[in-house]
Amino acid sequence: MTKSPLLEMKKVTKIFPGVKALDKVDFSINEGEIHLLLGENGAGKSTLIKTIVGINKPDEGEMFWQGQPLVINSIDDAYSLGIAVIYQELSNVACLSVVENMFLGNEIKKNGFIDWKEQRRQTIEALKVVGLKDINVNQPMSALGVGQKQLVEIAKALARDAKLLIMDEPTSSLSSSEIEALLNLMLELKNHGVAILFITHKLDEGQKVGDRVTVLKDGKNSGRTVPVKGLTEDQIIRMMVGRELTEKYPTRVPNIGDVFLKCKNLTGEKFTNINFELRKGEILGIFGLIGAGRTELARGIFGADPLIDGEVIIDGTPVKIRNVRDAIKNGIVLLSENRKEDGLILIHDVVDNGTVVNIQEFKNKSGFIDNKKCQIAVREVAEQLNLRPMHLNKEVLNFSGGNQQKIVIIKWLLTNGKIFIFDEPTKGVDVGAKVEIYTIMNSILDRGDSIIMISSEIEEILGMSNRVMTMYDGRVTGIIENTSSLDQETVLAMATGGE
Repeated sequence: MTKSPLLEMKKVTKIFPGVKALDKVDFSINEGEIHLLLGENGAGKSTLIKTIVGINKPDEGEMFWQGQPLVINSIDDAYSLGIAVIYQELSNVACLSVVENMFLGNEIKKNGFIDWKEQRRQTIEALKVVGLKDINVNQPMSALGVGQKQLVEIAKALARDAKLLIMDEPTSSLSSSEIEALLNLMLELKNHGVAILFITHKLDEGQKVGDRVTVLKDGKNSGRTVPVKGLTEDQIIRMMVGRELTEKYPTRVPNIGDVFLKCKNLTGEKFTNINFELRKGEILGIFGLIGAGRTELARGIFGADPLIDGEVIIDGTPVKIRNVRDAIKNGIVLLSENRKEDGLILIHDVVDNGTVVNIQEFKNKSGFIDNKKCQIAVREVAEQLNLRPMHLNKEVLNFSGGNQQKIVIIKWLLTNGKIFIFDEPTKGVDVGAKVEIYTIMNSILDRGDSIIMISSEIEEILGMSNRVMTMYDGRVTGIIENTSSLDQETVLAMATGGE
């Protein structure tokens, strides 16, 4: 007799006003299985997760848990069954200790009081399971690294006897060593019978650990659920985007001009004596491991963090960058790796976000904001960037990651930026949207502007950059002028302190 799936969904449909987010979706996951859930941004993955955990109620279809009909009305219902979600943006409370986070809302009590001794004991035991053996459980979560925080979240779920772990982009902010450790942990949990629903845009990681794959496109199943083994990356991409991507990195004929930006002896809190040049029409890729000082350098050039020493020269003229306003005035703009916190006002619409930096430019003669002028300006650029959906009065939080990145670009194009600093430009973005962002970057170069691109993905660095600068421990370890014959091993060696 065939064993029932742990969770099964049959013909599940979820409708929001004007949108069918899920359309007769079939899905199942077994005990001890790592099941990949893939799809472009906006394909329905988040809606499916929210339906599994009770945030959304399906309008049609059936759900089953261990063969029995299932109705989940809340996240608490999901937890009681053993369903837990590890979100991309971790949900821990930074100011509380590791122990407090482990038992938040589920405290162990003895004689009416919290039993701290037992909570500490159980926390230490749970953390051992996920490989955190020598951690001070009384320290605040803010003292931990991103990878450690994620492991605490997993330990918390396992301590509540999780049978199904839903992991939403769990590797997006991790270093390569942390990613490897997490993938190994997932395989270990699988061997202990835990089911893992793995949502990722990094197809190579999915192929390393996945057993089966379900692909969503426009809220529907894109083909059948199939074994991962034997599938090529190109086949998966075709299922996701409905077409073959002929080029991962769109080619362009370089038209590189004179030096436009020169940074001399830049020093900040996390970097020292940084020297480089940036030419018109080129991409300078900056690669380094977490802690190399890449993001801190970008924030220093943009005026978000103070520079201790050094000189910034733009088009032959030394400029003072004391704050963000100085940077923007001189044409330097930053697309932060954390676009939701640093780049967007999520509860405002596309027009507000597109015009927030230079709103003074949109005032009429009476001194009032000309809303029609704002709409026209934002729409023109949004159409050029193929923003989807073209709902300019929609709150930005309701757009996919790739389209949120486009909205940040709209903002900076409307400020007449000349030097674009892209920090992790495709973080949390699907393969189809990545190509769109690369195409937009090429169009920026075609205008004669320049790009500094910081990325943790070596392949992206090599695929898009005209020159590559490597960093390690706050210093430059090399600048490679010709990337055509450059290999990943050389870049990685230079970024780990080698030559």
